[in-house]
Amino acid sequence: MIGLLDQKADALRFITGFELKHGRGPSNDEVADGAFDGDEGLADYLIRALIIEGKVRRAPHSRRRKLQVLQPVAIPRAPDGEPLHLVRIGRKG
Repeated sequence: MIGLLDQKADALRFITGFELKHGRGPSNDEVADGAFDGDEGLADYLIRALIIEGKVRRAPHSRRRKLQVLQPVAIPRAPDGEPLHLVRIGRKG
């Protein structure tokens, strides 16, 4: 079973990789679709936890409430240097 800490780490890595690739942070819906198979409730819960911990924030003056990483984490990259949005590290499935 995947633990909450693993899922928070997945969310933070996804947000970091998305921001590096697109030059802007993702919305909650983009996190849900990209990292959690469309589970908006789980994504919202994990994002709120990351905001409370001070690891991400909502971008000021963003109409779509984009996220910004405050504590970047190391993320895997493709051989050409492209950031990978989500690679589940250290567990099966």
